[in-house]
Amino acid sequence: ASRRRSARRIDGVVMDEMSSDDDSEDDTVRVDDVMVSSSEDELEESANGAGHFDTTEREMTRERRLAEGLSLSCSMSEAPDDEVRALVRKVSARLEEVDGAKEAELERDAERADMRDAEDLDEDGLVIAAAREKALMGDRSNCAGETSKIGGWDYGVEEAQEALRAFMEQINTRSNAANSYAHVGAVHVANAKGMTDAIMDTVDAGRPMCCAVGAGRRVAVGTDGGFIFLQRETKDKDTEVSCLRTANNFAGLSVTPSVTSLCFSERGEWLLAGYDDGGLALWDIKRNPTILKTIVGAHRTPVVALSMLPVLNASGAVDAISSEEGGLVIHHTFSPLGMGVIRVKSTSLGERTFVIAAQAMPRAHYTSAAEINAHENGIISPTWGETPSTFDAAKHVADGAGIVALCTMNAVLIMRLHPRAEVIAKIVRPPNTDMKVLPVMCWSPRNVDDIVVEEDVENCNLVVVWGSSVYVLAVKVEATRALQKMNSEHDKRSGNASQVLKSWSFDSNISVGAVAVAWLTQGVICVLSDRQKLHVCTPEGVNIEQMSLNEPPSSREITRTSHGQEVGSERLQCWNSTVTMHGVYLAILSPSRLRLGKLLGWRERVHAKKNANDWVGAFETLLQARDQKVAVWPILPKKFNDSELTKKKTLEILIELVPKFLIESLSARAPQVDNPVHQDAISRVVLGLFLAFDALELLYSPTIFGVFLHSKCESAFLERIVPHVMSDKLRALPVEVMQALVDHYAALGDADVIEKCVLHMDVESLDLNQVARLCKQHGMYSAFAHVFTRVLNDFTTPMETMFNASLTPVFGDKTRVRQLLLFMLESMRGKPFPTGQGELSKDLVARVHMEIMKFLFAPVALDSLVNTTHDMDRRVCIAWHAAMQLASNSKILNLPPARLLYLLLAEPKASSTVLMEAIKDWDASESEILNLEEASSERMGSQIIAEAAVFAAKACGEADLPTSRSSLLIFTASIVGAGRAAVAQSVEEDLLEALVCASTVNDKVDREEAMVSILGRRIDEGTMPQNALNVLKLASEAHFVQAEAVIQMAHGDHISAIRAFAADRHYYTAATHYADVLLGKAEPGMLRAQQSNAGPAVGRAQPLDPKDIESFRKKLLEDMPAILHISAEVCARIAVAHFPEAQPEVLRALSPEPMLQFQYLRQVLEAAHESSESKYSPYDMTLTDLVCATNHLVTSEMNELYFRLMCQFEPQGVLRFLLSNAAHELDSEKCLSYCQEFHVNDAVAHLLEHSGRFEESLSIYLQNYSTTIRAMAQLFAPSGAQWAKTASTDSLMKGFTIEANDALNVAVSLCRRVAGQAERGDEMWWSCLDSIIRSLDELSGGAYARVRAVLHEHLEDALRVMLGRVDNAQILEMLVSRHGNRDISELRKLLSRVFSNCSLEREFLKAEGSSVAEEAEKKAEEDSKIRRRGRRGTQRVLK
Repeated sequence: ASRRRSARRIDGVVMDEMSSDDDSEDDTVRVDDVMVSSSEDELEESANGAGHFDTTEREMTRERRLAEGLSLSCSMSEAPDDEVRALVRKVSARLEEVDGAKEAELERDAERADMRDAEDLDEDGLVIAAAREKALMGDRSNCAGETSKIGGWDYGVEEAQEALRAFMEQINTRSNAANSYAHVGAVHVANAKGMTDAIMDTVDAGRPMCCAVGAGRRVAVGTDGGFIFLQRETKDKDTEVSCLRTANNFAGLSVTPSVTSLCFSERGEWLLAGYDDGGLALWDIKRNPTILKTIVGAHRTPVVALSMLPVLNASGAVDAISSEEGGLVIHHTFSPLGMGVIRVKSTSLGERTFVIAAQAMPRAHYTSAAEINAHENGIISPTWGETPSTFDAAKHVADGAGIVALCTMNAVLIMRLHPRAEVIAKIVRPPNTDMKVLPVMCWSPRNVDDIVVEEDVENCNLVVVWGSSVYVLAVKVEATRALQKMNSEHDKRSGNASQVLKSWSFDSNISVGAVAVAWLTQGVICVLSDRQKLHVCTPEGVNIEQMSLNEPPSSREITRTSHGQEVGSERLQCWNSTVTMHGVYLAILSPSRLRLGKLLGWRERVHAKKNANDWVGAFETLLQARDQKVAVWPILPKKFNDSELTKKKTLEILIELVPKFLIESLSARAPQVDNPVHQDAISRVVLGLFLAFDALELLYSPTIFGVFLHSKCESAFLERIVPHVMSDKLRALPVEVMQALVDHYAALGDADVIEKCVLHMDVESLDLNQVARLCKQHGMYSAFAHVFTRVLNDFTTPMETMFNASLTPVFGDKTRVRQLLLFMLESMRGKPFPTGQGELSKDLVARVHMEIMKFLFAPVALDSLVNTTHDMDRRVCIAWHAAMQLASNSKILNLPPARLLYLLLAEPKASSTVLMEAIKDWDASESEILNLEEASSERMGSQIIAEAAVFAAKACGEADLPTSRSSLLIFTASIVGAGRAAVAQSVEEDLLEALVCASTVNDKVDREEAMVSILGRRIDEGTMPQNALNVLKLASEAHFVQAEAVIQMAHGDHISAIRAFAADRHYYTAATHYADVLLGKAEPGMLRAQQSNAGPAVGRAQPLDPKDIESFRKKLLEDMPAILHISAEVCARIAVAHFPEAQPEVLRALSPEPMLQFQYLRQVLEAAHESSESKYSPYDMTLTDLVCATNHLVTSEMNELYFRLMCQFEPQGVLRFLLSNAAHELDSEKCLSYCQEFHVNDAVAHLLEHSGRFEESLSIYLQNYSTTIRAMAQLFAPSGAQWAKTASTDSLMKGFTIEANDALNVAVSLCRRVAGQAERGDEMWWSCLDSIIRSLDELSGGAYARVRAVLHEHLEDALRVMLGRVDNAQILEMLVSRHGNRDISELRKLLSRVFSNCSLEREFLKAEGSSVAEEAEKKAEEDSKIRRRGRRGTQRVLK
């Protein structure tokens, strides 16, 4: 079937109608047919073709389409060729600029590397030597800022702890040896073997049921066989166990009831026992246990809880609380009447209270002398908390109230018994706590010195544990007299008397429920969990440690009855009376044994861990104790805590333990004793410990250091000493230690380590003879100089020693020469070598100065320095032989001093620096320096040095060493130029020529400054060089701007001088500052020139005579074009500063060269339109500051001319200029015409938008977009492979993609801004979309896949922006109406995806909003429930 193609005009080419019966292709236009030609010939043919559009025709076409109301879109086939080529050039230029910058940087790196290789001899030897000395001393700047840290406690502890961790990791590798350690914690729990054996050996004793701990380390255990086993201390501190038993007679039968609860009195003299038949028995156990009183019938069910309160008065009456399982609670008062007679008064406190545990508040106690002594020795006294105070009603409010805590199944009741029994606080079950969880509680110990009574109220602390939740509460107890004064109407309190101070929870994975709690001291709480874990923590909730127990305590079942529609009962586990505490003791009764626990002091813990072979734990505890950071330290009043005494005691223990640790760890039987890692770990531990205790000097006692020296750990120990010496912590070492250290590192060939150590020590404490011998023997010359200068103030011996060391074994040893030169330089500057810390006195510096010059000028024969048997540095050897040859052939009468010449040849640059320092503010005659009796030589020291430098430079020239020669010439020129020395005129002229012609690069600025100094002196003396013109020519060829300008200034040619200064890239303000000085706007002088970075030549400038100023200004104005050719910035600055009203003249002078006009205007206008507040004087201002300060007139003509020139020469900056404040005064119509003239499309579009011609502006943006897409497609066309030769395809593709993204974003942004204002706003949106779609239609085939992918992204982005601004139905209608005759299946898929995604996003946002609302409502409801529950709980408490 034949197809017929319509004629189309594409890029100016008219395609004739074609028909073919064999044409099987579709009617899509192929991109190959519309691409730009790849060769210049084809470009010309295309340009000359009949259908080629010129610019005017394109503008007419665009305007015609706009007038006819057609679409503003533009497909890529409509993109003009010239714009495509311009875009390609733009992107290629940008890529070339980036690649060129990278290549230039690589070339610069290569040049610098080559320069370093070629100019290796020009390296600064002093810098290298200083770096070496700094490495020897370490970073002293950091050390100075961290002195307190390095030598302080924190650093020592960190080092010791890190060492202990490393040691533990190392020993853990030994077949799990660490697992064999017996656990020793804050609380030591052990089996009470005597008591356990007594129970097991007694027939019919039965199962243990309850236990109690009392004063005097008394322990009692009751069994279900009716036995009570009592353990007491004997006079010889041993323990004995007694067996007590009682029986009830009923119906003629002897019945032995089970013992269900026990309780000691405050002083441990009485023991109250409760039985399962409800009976009570009071035992006197002070001597021989006897029953004082039996109470039968008070209770009907087993007694489950007992508590005896402290004695309050001299009568000895004791209050006690007993509770039975049936719920009855009774208050008993036992009053002794004498002769063993006890009277009992019992009062019921409640019938249905169901108290399962009771504990009386402990009486306030004093700190006894025994407790203080034990505390100071790191032991917690066995009688801690057992020294009762004398009762004082005013000070001991709680003691007079008789406070007891009663624990029920659902609450803890705080009851006072005096003056009447009443509940003063109730701690109820927390919310969300399982009903099966029973509470446990314990009172805090009370010390008299810690009690605070305010307004007759004392706060007493109580800990209550519900399951895994711990609460520390403060209970307010009012004084008795305050209650007695109350009237009956005020008896009721306004609220609960308890307050939660702290609460926390244990990890549920570690602990599920609390069995018991014990408050051993004010700072330690122990919680026993039903998972056989003993948790030791502080009242603040800080976990100290956890211990595992082998067997849980005994438990009993108690019954809780529930009332309601279904009556039933529940059996709950209760461990009351099987875990008890008193003071620092804890008793845990299990079915098979009794275990006793004690809170350990730091010394007890240290020795316990040491006995368990846990050295790491022992030392860690010792470290904590040293700073009183042991978490279980018993809280005594501050007046009894002597930190200095504690440090002394812990240090004594350390000295006692370390030898034992070393002997055990380094013995032949010890595992891994031959392992270097193990040896290093041991050394690190010992050093870290003594560092932490700030007692490193004690480390070298025979008992400790002797063990190291006679063990395999000697090397590791010596190597571990070095870091502490380097940190300035070890300032001295005994002779034997120092000798061992030197021998060790000498054998390793690492003498630098020894030298570092010597430099960090107090040399006055060392054996000088030993140190000096070691330093010379091992080449430690820095340490040698340090010792001699610090102790003996001898500077000559170190110089001679280092100089001789540079001669042998290697002649010209650079390291030694540099070290010697640095020593001289630092000493003349008054800094101690090599430490640099402190300053030498002025008198000493003057003496050192003379000694250095005497050393350099000392008469030594030249040939005596060289020994042919020596190894030689090749460069120094060549230079030295050249000098010897020159000396033998020359007729010089006064040869330079040998040492001075040697140093100049070996290190020219460093020697020049040192010698310049030597003669800077000092000079003396040769006779004075050498102390010659006769004034045989009046030559000054600087003259001798200059002559030696000239001689050395000649030798280097003969030896073909240009770098060394250049350094020496610069040095000589600086001396001669300063007038410190004189040389022959011929020599001076040769010197100038040598400075200019030197081939070195790094010292170019120095050579130029040296040349300026010589020329300046000659000019001042009025003796210009005879070959001045030749020198000027050489200076110009070498680009020695400053030297060239000095000669021109001497001839009065100021204009030529300004031209020369304008080309100076190093002293960039030279020209402007010179003009300012000449015209009287800047102060003359070298100081001002240095401050302005104008250079030494400008420092010689002087103001012109007033009568010559006007003629100079005229010449300067005429020469502005020439200056502008050299530097536009210099020209602009001079014009602004000195010709503010003559801008038209400057512009007219530059009119033949528009590019120069543009550069000049850019400098002036950019400076004029920037805001700046300068604080400097006019001659220090930047161009911007100068324009603002002089109120420089910027006319509209200047702005307009600048804008036109910018359109011509810098079109990429036009739009940025239009957006700035500088363009506000410009005529927009003229700007538009200029932009259209030079085809600055982005600026044209911007101006059209601001004039309200939105559609024209959009058409330009879309034209730019289509041009970019066409250029992008050209890359993948067959003809584009050869066309895109400017850069790689990938690079060009990235550049085109960026351009396309920017063009589309600008077009879309325009639509977003103005679519609502434009008449055809919807058409503008559609044009953006249509430009993309039309370009997609024109691209087919796999070759353009990457371009199509970019277009798909653009299409999706454009659609997303349009959604919400243009109706979806309208978008679809436009697509169907304009592209309905094409295959838009791919486009339909894209639209479906975009629409569905947007729909999903809206649905997601709606769902999220409803979800958030639901969560907020739920949270509000939960908060309301919590508040209602809290109000109900408060009401119950009040009732």
